[in-house]
Amino acid sequence: LSNSQFGTSNGWPDEGRTFVTARDLAHLAKATILDHPQLYKRFYSLPSFTWGKTLGAGAAISQSNRDPLLGKVAGADGLKTGHTEEAGYGFTGSAEQNGRRLVMVVAGLDTYGNRASESVRFMNWGFRAWSPHPIVGKGKTVGDVEVQGGGSATVGVIAPRDLSATVPAGTSPAMQGKIVYQGPVKAPIKAGDHIADLVIDSPGMPQQVLPLVAQADVGEAGFFRRAWLGLWGLFGA
Repeated sequence: LSNSQFGTSNGWPDEGRTFVTARDLAHLAKATILDHPQLYKRFYSLPSFTWGKTLGAGAAISQSNRDPLLGKVAGADGLKTGHTEEAGYGFTGSAEQNGRRLVMVVAGLDTYGNRASESVRFMNWGFRAWSPHPIVGKGKTVGDVEVQGGGSATVGVIAPRDLSATVPAGTSPAMQGKIVYQGPVKAPIKAGDHIADLVIDSPGMPQQVLPLVAQADVGEAGFFRRAWLGLWGLFGA
């Protein structure tokens, strides 16, 4: 969350000291979906949730899901509404259709009803106006990255899933891709570790960043290889 700031630990309005950008909310939503897929599927699309009991009468407490997309947009399954006087009515939502997932963020709406209608309109527009452009298939090797202190000098990087760039529907724009990573990547490395990204550039479009993972394990170099690498570092190219 590189463009957000937290002035308090509770998140309550504090005259603007605490703020979160739409991009950071989208990053947080993406991390929630990818890092906790089972919990996400289990809870976020529930129509309602019953928990605890009221004081006195002991009646069950049930709370309806306020997600404005549920039941109105195909594949909708999350995430979170919000409202403060400073920020207005907001919503971070997601839906998946035909294997394609979109995450959306709206904020600053003036009423509960406008938040609902604009969220539905925005998500439907996202699926209608934009389409995926296949880049590389799952498991395909994209290139190699350098390894530091490993049993091999490089390791291949592959697509962890079918990777696509988002483009305006009905177009096939020119694209250029490059592998970007902070390296050499220090060993040990496990197959499947996210160690690089494929950055896609296309005229008139913001950069798109797609993850790449290690193709194989790379263990730490043995004693003799470490000695050789040390000598190479001193006297080599």
